[in-house]
Amino acid sequence: MTFFGALGTAVQGINAQAAAIGHISDNVANASTNGYKQVNTIFSDLVTNKVIGDSAGIDSNRHMGVSANAQFGNRRQGAIVRDSSSTTSIAITGNGYFPVSKPTGFDPVTREPNGFEDTVYYTRLGDFRLDNSNRLVNSAGYYLQAVTTTAGQTVAAGTAPEDFVIDTTDIDPVATSNVFSQINLPATALVGKQVTTGIGVVDANSNEQNFQVIWTKTAADTWDITINTTQATPSSFGPVTATFLNGTLNTLTSSDLNVAVTAAGDATLTMSVDYGPGAQNIVLDIGDFGGGFSSNATSSTTQFAGETREASNIGLTQNGLLGGEFQYISFREDGQITYNYANGRSQTGGQVMLGNFREPDKLDRLDGTTFIANSDSGLVRYGAPADPDSTTGAGTLVAGALEASTVDIAEQMTRLMVAQQAYSMNGQVISAADAMLSRAVDMKR
Repeated sequence: MTFFGALGTAVQGINAQAAAIGHISDNVANASTNGYKQVNTIFSDLVTNKVIGDSAGIDSNRHMGVSANAQFGNRRQGAIVRDSSSTTSIAITGNGYFPVSKPTGFDPVTREPNGFEDTVYYTRLGDFRLDNSNRLVNSAGYYLQAVTTTAGQTVAAGTAPEDFVIDTTDIDPVATSNVFSQINLPATALVGKQVTTGIGVVDANSNEQNFQVIWTKTAADTWDITINTTQATPSSFGPVTATFLNGTLNTLTSSDLNVAVTAAGDATLTMSVDYGPGAQNIVLDIGDFGGGFSSNATSSTTQFAGETREASNIGLTQNGLLGGEFQYISFREDGQITYNYANGRSQTGGQVMLGNFREPDKLDRLDGTTFIANSDSGLVRYGAPADPDSTTGAGTLVAGALEASTVDIAEQMTRLMVAQQAYSMNGQVISAADAMLSRAVDMKR
């Protein structure tokens, strides 16, 4: 190798180590950037073509320096850190990226996005928050794409997400149509014993109203049922007479024209009540004829003796739901987006679909810890998090958490010291080669 070859090789070494230091500085600067993926440096030696006149003894002349290339660790998992400041932060464990979009501009008055680019971006930065356009945007200014769904809807693997707008309207009330009673009446109770149970039911105007079921023992194995609907028309129903055989419900009869009694199969009482908004039918289900108590059943009526003369196994439920104002959204591990309301109700409103690639390390990097697909990375494949039917191998979500940077500061310090020493040695090689070249020139003079 000539003096000039040595100089060229050393210069290449300096450039390569400078690139490595650049990668290290980028990593150190983003050590606290959520969703950031560490960049490493891969060094490769350069080999020139053998020229005419080279001998076998100096074949090593073909080695002429080094090149430095970035190695992107997009597959590397960052630590999951809880984010107690937000209910809309989500992190990915495993494969996949959040598909996000970039706005083309904002309305000068409302500051809402007035359009989005056609390009789909991908990120692991999940510090989303609800903005004034009812969309989820992260700290880098990218908006989450998802699939709008309804309760019970299943999103097929491969479904591409779109611009996702959260419906923040109030949830409508559901008027009560069924009340389910579960009770064991004391078989040893004296005639005249009264057992009262009650529950709030919902009328058509989302008001909670009183609904009482009163059991009065009138004879051996015989009880009368009275239903009180305070401040309604009618204000009471019954009595309905129930008889028992061997501790289970045997017959159910009524002379009240306002109550329809089911005489076979399920023991139900149907009544029409008006709490103000208008008549609504309520069915009181008290179980099955001849049916015993079951902890899994929503309704049952039995008459067995207990340690006391008091009723037991009492339970009263209803299917009405109060209306409520939208409060916040939450995420599930399977990617379902849940709307939560002030009355404690919730419903599914969307589905997060993660994008995965054949070669995620080949994705092109952009500002804001985002990526875009290219021919080397392969086409995106969408799948719901942890969906066993998906071929994407997407990971799961962790709600209320963020994925931290994958940068290891101690590792970067070690790499920096090695790069510094190598840079310095290449500089000394240049100085030595220059001095030898100058000596050779002086000898000719």
